[in-house]
Amino acid sequence: HSLESAQEQIVLRSIDHKNHYDFTKVHRHSYFEVMFFMQGGGTNLIDFHAYEVKSNSCYLIYPGQIHLLNRAPGSFGSVIQFTLDAIESQKLQLLLQEKAWSGFAAVVFEEKEAQMKEVMPLVELIGKTALDSGKYKQQTKQHLLQALLFALFSMSNETSPSDALDNRFYQFLQLVDLNFKTEQTVAFYIDRLTIPEKKLAALAQRFRGLSPLQIIHQRILLEAKRM
Repeated sequence: HSLESAQEQIVLRSIDHKNHYDFTKVHRHSYFEVMFFMQGGGTNLIDFHAYEVKSNSCYLIYPGQIHLLNRAPGSFGSVIQFTLDAIESQKLQLLLQEKAWSGFAAVVFEEKEAQMKEVMPLVELIGKTALDSGKYKQQTKQHLLQALLFALFSMSNETSPSDALDNRFYQFLQLVDLNFKTEQTVAFYIDRLTIPEKKLAALAQRFRGLSPLQIIHQRILLEAKRM
């Protein structure tokens, strides 16, 4: 499912809003969701793992992931939906990719009241800006969102530190994500990356503990499971 309005790149809603699709069934989005729960309760299914929704917690759902939120009565919070086009910062795009492959992507923080209080002013500013009709409304929302995401990644890195992705390996992951359905040979990616095969193999081993071919196969298998 895509965002309800094709013109919107960033949308802030209440957690209990009614989507334009059947959100009671397992589904997939073409956009990101950052969910903030002030009061928890229920389960949040993200790519085959059911997370218990806890109070003062933040969860991240990536485009293409399997998702189903079953809220308990009384739980409440906010959700920010945004497309990758809303992110201009290359550093932030790299951080999003790094977190996606870290194994800790879904949970940004849990049961952290101080962290929730720290980020909510930015969330509220995004909501306030959305109601404005100023000339630079979209640009303001975009920069506020990027500031919020940088703050969230700073918090999550405290609990799940990871080696920063090499830019060449990041490009490889991007290419795999775009082409895995039609291109399954390492040679195809080597060609487009202009990087020696041994160097790519060393980067894949360092960051994933797998060979480049295994990474391609893993992406194919993940898509098969999602389908």
